[in-house]
Amino acid sequence: MRWWWKSLISLAVLGTVVALSAAWYLSGRDAREPSRMTFFEQCASCHGQDLAGKESDTSLLAPLRYGDSTEQLIHSIRNRHVSPDVTAVLSEPMTKALALYISEQRQEIPSIGGSHTRTLPQGLVSTDHHDFRVELVAELSSGPYSIAPLPDGRILLSEKVRGLSIIDHQGQQSQLIEGAPKVWSELIQLRGSYIGLGMMLDVELHPHYEDNGWIYLSHSDRCQFDCGSIWPVSMVRVVRGRISEGRWTDQEIIWSVHKDNYTVVPDGVAAGRLAFDKQGFIYITVGGKSTYDNLHVMDTPYGKIHRVRDDGQVPEDNPFWKPTRERSVSSSRQSVWSFGHRTTQGLAAHPLTGYIWGTEMGPRGGDEVNRITRGGNYGWPLYTNGLDYNAEPITIGRELGLDFPLTATIPPTVDFTPAPSLSNFTFHHGDRFPKWGNDLLVGSLRAQTLYRIRIDDGEAVELEKLLTKLGRIRDVEMGFDGLVYVLLEHDDTGSLVRLIPG
Repeated sequence: MRWWWKSLISLAVLGTVVALSAAWYLSGRDAREPSRMTFFEQCASCHGQDLAGKESDTSLLAPLRYGDSTEQLIHSIRNRHVSPDVTAVLSEPMTKALALYISEQRQEIPSIGGSHTRTLPQGLVSTDHHDFRVELVAELSSGPYSIAPLPDGRILLSEKVRGLSIIDHQGQQSQLIEGAPKVWSELIQLRGSYIGLGMMLDVELHPHYEDNGWIYLSHSDRCQFDCGSIWPVSMVRVVRGRISEGRWTDQEIIWSVHKDNYTVVPDGVAAGRLAFDKQGFIYITVGGKSTYDNLHVMDTPYGKIHRVRDDGQVPEDNPFWKPTRERSVSSSRQSVWSFGHRTTQGLAAHPLTGYIWGTEMGPRGGDEVNRITRGGNYGWPLYTNGLDYNAEPITIGRELGLDFPLTATIPPTVDFTPAPSLSNFTFHHGDRFPKWGNDLLVGSLRAQTLYRIRIDDGEAVELEKLLTKLGRIRDVEMGFDGLVYVLLEHDDTGSLVRLIPG
């Protein structure tokens, strides 16, 4: 047997063992979470394992006398538990972790595994400005990632491990669009989530789609031996094309990187969200598909938002652009617009100003809503409001030798701590829900919640939960009919719903 064949078999066996070990570890991670264990050991005797309390005045589920924000909970744990029967001596990180655990339980944020359910509300949903119904549009065949409503009322749909299809007016899903970028089956499915290399990601219409028919797709392009790798590797790539008689045609590559930048890091952190501004530039998010020190190396694509023209040309006014002769052949610095992002899972342009906004997942805490600025440093992994999953501070940035002041970073416009796992969002526009104006409608994965956020003069002045316990929200988009469409994933399938004014 040739040496390379033996090597491949050995790698396959090793990969299987690693995958099974990871599955075993992650399946019990929620039960072993340090702040949960500390609460059970140190707090449950008084407050109850379900936080309901042994006495009425010890319940943590009722309105709290001293406030229920993370900072208020930290203050209460630190300063009001000083009686001799409290034996725990808590570190500062564990105090914050306990506050996060209590807040997560109060908000009924499920575990990651527990979030893969769907519950459609029956009847009228009442909110601050509008009442609405939730209507099921379509049941989907696999885990979705993105939708793009079409002017004729149909809806383009991307599914991570299937590809591109169309949902018609009756909610029926078409056959896959032939000729679209290739996708690959998942390497492993873990607690309802796909772990793989080579997935379909975002789908977005050109601002003048009705005139030119251009459709933009991001996907994680996969290669192996032709990349000089014995194991599959992938990286975000953006293409555009048209659909004619069920086929993907006229494909052009809009943004890609040198194959030296392809990695084995799974596509769950690829991001690949797309948005156009009012000048016709397209913005592309790339998550941390590499080690975190590369998020601050301009020649690498990771942890950044990129900006190119609609035809793929790179504008010379990008903040880190250099002529070809002054950069390495593998460099992607010419398209970098902002950096220091962890995983920007949402991207959209304000309908009036055209400013680009993003939603970003933190670790345990520190999810963010950000306005994306030219050349902006968003701080990860040196600065975050979140904790590590082991209830310790995030020290990755210091360990990697990153050194820049907090004042050199762009602070979040809205911080979510605890973290609901923010996903994609849209700015509301249209006359079906007029009192929502240009508010952000933001989805979340773990929290299964649809948020409405009103931002005025750079600050959130309203934050409302429109829907809770709905399901893992992958995408939120405005239809040409003025209705709000919400894309859900649950277990290994998904569904599409819409909000109808009451």
